[in-house]
Amino acid sequence: MATRNPLLVAWLLSSAVAVPATAFAQQQAGDERDHEPNQQSDVNPIDTPDTHKGDFLGDSSLVLKPRTYYLDRDRDTKADSVGWALGGALEYKSGWFNDWLRVNGTVYTSQKLYGPDDKDGTGLFKPGPESFTVLGEANVTIRFAENHGMRIGRQRFELPYLGSHDIRMVPNTFEGVAIGNTSPTGFGYMAGYVDKIKGKSDDEFISMSEAAGAAGTDEGLGFAGARYISDAGTTVGAIYQRTFDTFDTVFAKVEHPFEIVKGSSIRANLQYTGQQSSGDELIGAFDTQMWAAKVELKHGPFAWRFGASTTDDDHGIIKPFGNPANYLSIIVDDFDRAGEDAYMLGFSMDFGRVGPGDMSVFTNIVHGDTPESGPAASADETEYDLTLDWRLKEGWSERVWVRMRAAYVDQDDNFAGADDFLDFRVIVNYDFNLL
Repeated sequence: MATRNPLLVAWLLSSAVAVPATAFAQQQAGDERDHEPNQQSDVNPIDTPDTHKGDFLGDSSLVLKPRTYYLDRDRDTKADSVGWALGGALEYKSGWFNDWLRVNGTVYTSQKLYGPDDKDGTGLFKPGPESFTVLGEANVTIRFAENHGMRIGRQRFELPYLGSHDIRMVPNTFEGVAIGNTSPTGFGYMAGYVDKIKGKSDDEFISMSEAAGAAGTDEGLGFAGARYISDAGTTVGAIYQRTFDTFDTVFAKVEHPFEIVKGSSIRANLQYTGQQSSGDELIGAFDTQMWAAKVELKHGPFAWRFGASTTDDDHGIIKPFGNPANYLSIIVDDFDRAGEDAYMLGFSMDFGRVGPGDMSVFTNIVHGDTPESGPAASADETEYDLTLDWRLKEGWSERVWVRMRAAYVDQDDNFAGADDFLDFRVIVNYDFNLL
């Protein structure tokens, strides 16, 4: 890693509070506050819930998950983007056949309610913009031990740099095979091979190497990882991914909570990402690293966040398969460009019950500083974000989630190509059982 900022690197290391240096982020069960879908690193490659009903048809579920999404990005110098979509998912899951086999299928759709041709680029539709429908998931899960299983077919992953990245109408999904376990504590593992990916704004599956930028190639991706969650809440883990003849990614992370007094806690977090080209280097030669750290203080309904990250100036972090992992990745930007040092300040508040639902708000400010000259030069920028969540919990609306988001990106006007813009979004999610 470049050593142009040794004080920052020292702060990153010290903020981990001397706990081990590998781990996966684990979203706290039941903690809906501060949900940022642009940072996903859950370790759930195999879904094998503990059940012994053994009724393949009787325990089947059919769930309709409507979603509507409005996005308006108003730019200063580049073309604006605006769109409004209606769609969502229809998900079928069978029960377990003899407690070892089940099937799953999900159809996704995004239908254009509004989307001018001259304001494309929202990512809600196929380029055009065009509505689309796709069978995104179609798989079987085989359980060969109590919480160990194998999933084969079209499926979602939720791993660092390999996941659904569900930030528009339709998630990324993949064709592949994976094995692992889903123990909520203790040791967990995951491994697999992924042949193809269907992106968020597409209805076709393409090879992993082609998705990474190597047109006309047909290489897949292999991965293997492990994590350990202690009874005290410390999470340690690491994962390795190889897109054959293209590039490798290593991700490691540690988290540890400290209770100050009853109702107050501090959580220290440290992560590392290393990427380098490999094999035939189908997308070019590069070698880069990123370190990131975050400290969270929670007290009752309030939370404060402080974070920083630094990326080598050889190359930025690439994320062709979704799920950016940087703590500082927020609504619009990931702050992992070549040579970028970034700093974050965030605040959250849970209002509790407001009318028929629970309401919360969170805000983040991230500033990214990049080189002023040379091959890694880019515009410094600051992103200001605000998110309001209202989760209705009464009557017919008990599964409705309304989210309003706004982001303002302020780039250095002295840099050629700089573009300030305002991003505004309204998303409404709902789901109900048809069976």
